[in-house]
Amino acid sequence: MPIPHARRMNLIALALLITALIAFVAFHFMVITIYTDPTLVSKSKETGWEIWPTLWEYLHIPDYHDLQGMTAASAFLTYSLLVVACPFILPFLRMSRLAWWITVIASGVATCGFGGIVLFTEHDPSISSPGPGLYCLLASLALNFLGLLFIRREMPVAPEVDSA
Repeated sequence: MPIPHARRMNLIALALLITALIAFVAFHFMVITIYTDPTLVSKSKETGWEIWPTLWEYLHIPDYHDLQGMTAASAFLTYSLLVVACPFILPFLRMSRLAWWITVIASGVATCGFGGIVLFTEHDPSISSPGPGLYCLLASLALNFLGLLFIRREMPVAPEVDSA
């Protein structure tokens, strides 16, 4: 018996969401470049998990005039929550279209916000290679958003009625 279309799409969505989670976990063990000052002069090569203390320090004393940093920080936190939670809330997202729309919009905004900031700063001529961890993080962003777009509502099978 063939798998219905919605079921197949949901299995693909689950595979993409799990792959995004794996890429997000792998990001924490890969090298990234962190800029320690806003002028992008001082930089250090660190692993991905070391971004969390840096982010905590940045959010502890925020610079409200640094719009690019605030956008990247909020998008990274939103995205981190989404990529960790989405494989586990997939049944809920299949049932509720409102929850699916809210999650897709939040994921899209985080993907565009964080991905746009990263790609914008990557094309700056004063910046060298950001490291493989950043590319793994961007792949995780794209896979999570794509996985959410694959979620479909499965229609219940109509019960067979005896005519006897």
